[in-house]
Amino acid sequence: MRILAIETSTERCSVALARPAGVVQRQQKASQRVAERALSMVADLLAEQSVTLSQIDAFAFGSGPGAFTGLRVACALVQGLAFAADRPVIAVGSLRALAFGAWQQVRSDDPLRVMAAIDARMGQFYWAVYEHHRVDARELAAAALAVPEQMAGLVAHWQPQVIVGNALRTFEAAWPSQHQATRLPDLAADASMTAELARIDLAAGRTVAARDAAPEYVRDQVALTVAQRSADAGSAP
Repeated sequence: MRILAIETSTERCSVALARPAGVVQRQQKASQRVAERALSMVADLLAEQSVTLSQIDAFAFGSGPGAFTGLRVACALVQGLAFAADRPVIAVGSLRALAFGAWQQVRSDDPLRVMAAIDARMGQFYWAVYEHHRVDARELAAAALAVPEQMAGLVAHWQPQVIVGNALRTFEAAWPSQHQATRLPDLAADASMTAELARIDLAAGRTVAARDAAPEYVRDQVALTVAQRSADAGSAP
C-alpha cells in the first residue's frame, strides 16, 4: 500500500510517501510559490523512491482548518494527481494530524486526551479535542473557532493531558497556567502525520472521489473587512 500525502496549510510545505517499509517525507519552508514547490518535491520524492504515480494507491492531503490558500493548494494538487492516476483521495483533518503528532511524542499506553490548537489569525484560534488510544483516536470535540477569552473554559471542560499547536505561543498569556498539561507549542502538522492517518482511513474505506475532495475551512470569513479594520484601529489604545 502506497499513499502520497501533501500538507501545505502550515508554515512549512511537506510531502510524504507512506509505503510498507515506513514513511519518508520532504519539507521546506512555505513560499508564495507553494504549489510549484510542492509539485517539485513530489517529483523528487517519487524519483528517489523509484515509485511512479501509477503505483500510488491513494492520495491524501491536510484538509484543515489552516491557512486558506494552503488548504486550497493541497486539495487542488491532490485532486489533479488523483484524477491523473485514477485513484481515491483521503482528506485528513490538520488538527487530527497534529494531535496524532503529539501522541507520537508522548507515547502513552493509556488513553491520552489531546487538545490541538492553532492560530487562526484575526485574534482567533482553531481547536479540537481527541482521545488517543495507540495510533487512532476518537474525536471528542470537532474542529471549531474560538477567541483567547474562551481558552480557560475550554481547558477546564475538556481537561486535556496534552495541548499542542502554535496557539500556545500566539496566545501564551491566555492559557490557564494552573492546568498541568504537557505543552507542545512548536509541533505542527506535516505530511508524514497525514500519511500515517491516511493509511488507517484507506484500510477503513474512508476515501472520496477526486472530484469530491474539499478543504475544511471552519471559518468562512478569511479577512477583516475595511469597516472591521477601521473599528479595530479606532478602539486601539
